[in-house]
Amino acid sequence: MEIIFLDEADFKTTQWAGGTTTQLYISPQQATYADLNFDVRISSASVQKSPSTFTSLPNVHRKLMLLEGKIIINHQHKEFEQHLQLNKFDVTTFEGNWQTTSVGTCTDFNLMTTGNTKSDLSSLHLNKNKTYNLIVESEWKTLFLFVLSGNLTLNINNQHYVLKKNNLLILKQYNTFSFPLHATQQSDVIISKISI
Repeated sequence: MEIIFLDEADFKTTQWAGGTTTQLYISPQQATYADLNFDVRISSASVQKSPSTFTSLPNVHRKLMLLEGKIIINHQHKEFEQHLQLNKFDVTTFEGNWQTTSVGTCTDFNLMTTGNTKSDLSSLHLNKNKTYNLIVESEWKTLFLFVLSGNLTLNINNQHYVLKKNNLLILKQYNTFSFPLHATQQSDVIISKISI
């Protein structure tokens, strides 16, 4: 198993038309968002402009989770049209070439994949001093744990990790296993899974 630990010093923040975006992870490592040559990209963005039009990203599959704020998001593609109100931790799944607009301001978490890469995006809330046994299935080739708030401890392969706000832990190349996540403070964790 490969374990990678990243913190804010490893992230890259840039401006976009509606606010700022912070790239947390991209693979392959030499890929760039501008060239759309990634298998997976994980980022967080602030949407400070309302209404806002999402950048068209052909051949990109998207999952978006609200981290703060509230928006109404509209997806349009050919005859398909969808209007959703998103609150904290709600997720919407859509294609990058859909015409997508939003009303309202927020901070969101973005999971983007290309090709046949499958993905899953969820959140986990833990109260202080609570432990959750996280089961990691081998069908998912990579697991990402992003700490939105709080502090957590975990033990994997006899290694002890302390995760704080804005830390990202990445697990790759594993068989199905489980490990306890223990919250030393009230914590919110964003869990992303991908299978290439």
